[in-house]
Amino acid sequence: MRRILYTIGFSLVFGNSFSCVKSSSEDPLAALLTSPPIITSVTPQIGTPAQNNANATYSATEVIIKGENFGVDPVVRFNDIVATITANLGTELYTKVPDGAFSGFVTVSNSGGSCLPNSKTGVNCDGTEFFVDCYAVTNKQYGPEIELKQGQGISVEYDGNETKAFRTDTLLSERNLTVGCDSVVTVRVFNRSCQATDYVLQNNPIIPFPAGVATQFYITAESVTCSFVL
Repeated sequence: MRRILYTIGFSLVFGNSFSCVKSSSEDPLAALLTSPPIITSVTPQIGTPAQNNANATYSATEVIIKGENFGVDPVVRFNDIVATITANLGTELYTKVPDGAFSGFVTVSNSGGSCLPNSKTGVNCDGTEFFVDCYAVTNKQYGPEIELKQGQGISVEYDGNETKAFRTDTLLSERNLTVGCDSVVTVRVFNRSCQATDYVLQNNPIIPFPAGVATQFYITAESVTCSFVL
């Protein structure tokens, strides 16, 4: 009987020992670092890089990314452009829209991870859509944007010296914006990263727009009705 009890006690002691050794080999920090990140929210999901255009200066939009498994050394990208992380709170990353960013994806990769180009997936990578808007940062000071579609012509009435905001749909090919007014106009055209080109006091300008993007622009005119053809 003693021999039986001794055998049982021996098994329990060594069984627990082996169990402890096994559990201690699972490093929680190592497991966290090798788990892919998970993004649960991005706030806001629309923003702008820094704008430092003539008569219009706006700071880059601060973005808060919430989620899990970000690790101790995550990398945030807006498409392929790395953004500076100003604070890492473990489940929250604080960053700003970097110069050159454009609409596409914001991604987080952790240690040893990489994201596929212009994608929201990869190895140890997660992402979601992010939209660059050059006009929203102004609190839409010129009223609602007027949409001009490829192949479309519209007429717009101006009351006094007035600025109106416009955007195109996503152009399938390069197009020219043809402006027809009885007064000179000033046109500000934003590229996809919100840097502006100004056409000041022009008579009926013809302005090239690139393919593959939706272009935002302002047009300022006197009391006149103008035609715009794309």
